[in-house]
Amino acid sequence: MSTLADHLEQFALLSLEKKDKLSLLIGEHTYCLDLDAGKVRFNDFLETSFQVIGTESDNTLIWLWAWADEQTEDIPAHLLQAARELRDWGLKKGVQEFTLPSIDLHKADGQVLSMIACELCNANCYFQDVYEGGSAYLLLFDKRIDSQPPFDLLRLSRSFLDLITRYELDHRKTILSYLRMKNLPFAETGPLITCELDSKERLSVEFDDAGRLTRLNGATIST
Repeated sequence: MSTLADHLEQFALLSLEKKDKLSLLIGEHTYCLDLDAGKVRFNDFLETSFQVIGTESDNTLIWLWAWADEQTEDIPAHLLQAARELRDWGLKKGVQEFTLPSIDLHKADGQVLSMIACELCNANCYFQDVYEGGSAYLLLFDKRIDSQPPFDLLRLSRSFLDLITRYELDHRKTILSYLRMKNLPFAETGPLITCELDSKERLSVEFDDAGRLTRLNGATIST
């Protein structure tokens, strides 16, 4: 039986790279949601289709899956397809966080669940729709997002450090999963992993025996 952490380690950096690609595409932006059409428009030039997967409340500190939300009658059924598929996946894999109607945000927040959901549903990106009192999390589907440049060394390093600072996971497994799923050739020499990224820059990461990051691109890291 797999755990939520297993899937976060597997998918987190891939999803964060997609999120970074969206930022490259839209830059500073405004956006509006059209629930009837199932579209979100950024800056009046990029319109993408989306699925609603869930919401988190700043007041109750609870995540609520869209398939379990009593207010989903306000959301067209076709926008809940991904959320229902994720529930079915959770039941099949025994990942409890995807099967319970609601979850304490201290156990799993919208970012964690969306990073995993983005890859499971083959979405082009996930997006946080912030409103007063909480946020809704959406999966976006538009190949123009995927056409943006992948992580360079700086953006990958920043995203990796932010990820391992915020969440408890195996640092070594997380970076190795990203490199393998991107088919990037890498070398392992004891605790050291080196790799040439798509940007032609060289990534160098070193870990302790517990799989925690100790050096990144030559700089000592304290985690």
